[in-house]
Amino acid sequence: MKRIGALLLVLGLAALGARAQTITGSGTTNTIPQFTSSTSIGDSPLLQFNGNIGINSANPAAKFEVKDFRDVDADGFGPSAIRGIVTCRLNNFCSAVRGDAFTPGSGSIGVVGVQNANDTGGGGGVLGLSFSNTGFSYATRGDALGTSGAAIGVMGITMSPQGDGGRFVGVRGDSGTIIRGDVGSPGAGTEFTVFRVDGNGAVHANGGFRPFGADFAESVAVKDGAEHYAPGDLLVIDASGERRLSLSQTPYSTLVAGIYSTQPGVVASQHRMDEALPNNEVPLAVIGIVPCKVTSENGPIAAGDLLVTSSKPGHAMKGTDRARMLGAVVGKALQPLEKGTGVIQVLVTLQ
Repeated sequence: MKRIGALLLVLGLAALGARAQTITGSGTTNTIPQFTSSTSIGDSPLLQFNGNIGINSANPAAKFEVKDFRDVDADGFGPSAIRGIVTCRLNNFCSAVRGDAFTPGSGSIGVVGVQNANDTGGGGGVLGLSFSNTGFSYATRGDALGTSGAAIGVMGITMSPQGDGGRFVGVRGDSGTIIRGDVGSPGAGTEFTVFRVDGNGAVHANGGFRPFGADFAESVAVKDGAEHYAPGDLLVIDASGERRLSLSQTPYSTLVAGIYSTQPGVVASQHRMDEALPNNEVPLAVIGIVPCKVTSENGPIAAGDLLVTSSKPGHAMKGTDRARMLGAVVGKALQPLEKGTGVIQVLVTLQ
C-alpha cells in the first residue's frame, strides 16, 4: 500500500508540473505590476512612491492621488477621476465619498475641489447632483454642527470684481423660489420659513429690513446730468415736464420734490436689474432722515422748524410765511443752524 501511495504522489506531481506555466515579464521600479497576459506581467497605472499611492501619477503628493487625461466622449460627457457609489439599504445617513479632517485649530478642510481651467474655459471645483423627483432632497449641503463659535454651514468667496460670492438660480420663474431661509430643527417638522425670494425677485421677510441708511429714495433723472449735483441738494420738479429734477432756485417753491440722499436705506428704480443704469439719475429722498443743505437767509433755524426752498440754489431755509407754505414744505429740521450755510439732518415730510 505504501508503494501504491508513493506512486500516486509521483504521478500527481508530474501532472501538476505538466500544467504549470512560467510567468515572465519586467516592470518599472515602484510600479505595482499587473498581468498583461495569462503568462506575463508588466506595469500597471498604479505606483507607490514615498508611501503614497498614485494612479497615472509618477510622483503622487497625497496618500492617494488619481490623474485622468481622458477627453470627453462622443456625447460630450467627460470622465471622472474618482467616483464613489453607495447603495443605502436603510433610510439613514450614508456617503459614497467622505473626507474627514481632524487637525486641531483652524485651516483644516475635509474635501477640496480644484478647477484649474484658468483662462481656457469655465468649470467648477465641486458639483453636487440630485435626481430625486419625490421627497426632500438636496444636491449640496453644508452642516455646521458646533454649538458655539462662528460656525458657517456654507461659505462662498469670490476674488473677481465681476464674480459672485454666492449665486442661486430658480428655473420655474414666478412659480418657484430662488432663495429660502428657515428656522427650526431640520427634519423635525418644526422649521418654518422666515425669508424667501420668489421667482420674480420679490423679497418676503418676516423680520423686515434693517439697512444702514435712514431714508427711502427713488432714482430720478436730473437736468444737465448727475455730475452737477451733490448729496444734500434740495431738488424741485423741473418745469420742462420731462419727469426730471433740478436744483431749487426760488423761495417757497411748490415744485419741491425732496433731497439728494447721502446714504439711502432703500432705492427704488424703474429699471430692471439686467438694464444698464443711466448716468443722469440721483437718489431722491422722499421720506426719512437725510442731511440737507440749509441757509439762514430767513432767520436762524431751530430744531422742529418747517423748511422750504430758498433763493440759494439747492438750499432750504426756515419757512415763516404760512400763506406760502402749503405744498412748499420739504420737511422738519432736526438740528439748528444759527447763521450762514451748512448741512443739518432733516426729517423729509413733503406737505
